[in-house]
Amino acid sequence: MSGPVDDTSDEVVEPSEDERDAWARVRRSAKGMRHHEAKAAWEEARKAAEDGSRTGRDALIAQAETDEWERVTEALFDHAGAYDSADDPFVQGELEGRAHHAPPPPGRP
Repeated sequence: MSGPVDDTSDEVVEPSEDERDAWARVRRSAKGMRHHEAKAAWEEARKAAEDGSRTGRDALIAQAETDEWERVTEALFDHAGAYDSADDPFVQGELEGRAHHAPPPPGRP
């Protein structure tokens, strides 16, 4: 008899460049949008991702866009203003984290 499967792992899976690019496109598109506009864009992205016509890499990108629209929409839920990635704590944390994990410039240890 086998025991329970241990699904916990400390390994962090880094998003692909395709996913990062999809997030950046969504953030550029969302700039200046209010909650209702972002929600409409999220619903549109969800429909496009669920239509079944995308496979492989295209499906991954569509899902990344849908997930980012959802996150932006949720961030604007109780926010009276328009979206700006410069004011998005998640985006700022992501940028800071990437800066700390970036390889040193050439010629520096």
